[in-house]
Amino acid sequence: MRAAIAAGKDVYSEWPLTTSTEKAEALARLAHDAGVRHVVGLQRRLAPHNRYLRDLLADGYVGALRSVRMHVSMNYFQARLSQALRWTVPPENFSSVIAIYGGHFLDMIFSAVGWPRTFSALMVNQFNEITIAETGEVLRTTNPDQLVATGTIEGGAVFSVHIEGGKRNNSGVQIDITGDQGDLRITNVSAFGDIGEDYVIEGAHGDDIPLATLPIPPSYNWLPESGLASSVLELANVYAAFARDAAEGTRTAPTMDDAVRMHRLIDLFAESSDNGSRVRVDEAGSQLDRLPD
Repeated sequence: MRAAIAAGKDVYSEWPLTTSTEKAEALARLAHDAGVRHVVGLQRRLAPHNRYLRDLLADGYVGALRSVRMHVSMNYFQARLSQALRWTVPPENFSSVIAIYGGHFLDMIFSAVGWPRTFSALMVNQFNEITIAETGEVLRTTNPDQLVATGTIEGGAVFSVHIEGGKRNNSGVQIDITGDQGDLRITNVSAFGDIGEDYVIEGAHGDDIPLATLPIPPSYNWLPESGLASSVLELANVYAAFARDAAEGTRTAPTMDDAVRMHRLIDLFAESSDNGSRVRVDEAGSQLDRLPD
C-alpha cells in the first residue's frame, strides 16, 4: 500500500487498517501528504439499514436520544478453530473478534447515534487456549473474546455495548434505541450477514404502543437489485460510495481517518479495562483524561 500511495494511486484497505494504532496513524499521514483518496472497509456504516437508521434519528423519530444498547455475538471464535482461522490467534495480528467484528459494529452504531465521550470498558479472555480442529495443536492467546462498555455519547445519551465470540446458540445482532418520543429496534439473526440474513428495523413513535416493522426504502440501496448477501451488499455500497466520491469530489466512504479513530477507541477500551478507569475523549476520539470513579 505504501508503494501505491507513493505512486499517487487511490487506495482501499480492509478493516483493520493495520495491526496497531501507530502504524495506522503513519499510513494515514502518508496518504494525506500524498493527496490520494483512501477508503477503509468499515462498510457497515454505509449499509442501507444504517443509513436509514441515521435518517430516522435525524428526522426525530425517537425524539431526543436517551439510550443505545447493542449486543453482537457469533458462534465462532470459540476454543476450537479451523486451520483457516489460525491467523486470528496471535495477539500481534490484531485479529480477535473484538478487533475485527468489534471494529465493524462499533463504527456502525456510533456513526449513526454519535461517538463516545465518556466510558468504562471490560475486555475479557475466556478462551486462552485455542485448539486447531484439523491438527489438535493447542495455542495460547491473550486475545479478548468479550467486550462490555458503558458510557455516554455526544449529546449525553447513555450507551452500553456487549460484543462476544464463542456463543453457542442464538447469536446475532440486537440493538435498542430509546428516545423521549419513541423507540427503535434493529436486529439480525447473523453477525456476518449471508443470503437472507438481512437487518430488520422496528419502531414505535408515541407512548406504550407495539413496535412495527419499518421497511427499508429501496432508495437506500445504491445498487441494482441483486440478491446479494447482506454483508456483500454492504461492501458493494462502499465501492459505490467511493466511485461517487471520486466522480463528484464528495467524502462519503469511510477513510483511513475513520480507521485511526476506531484503532484509538479499541486501544482506550483496552486501557480502561486494564486500569479499571473511566475515560473521557474528545471529538476526534483521542483521550483527554481519566475521570475519578
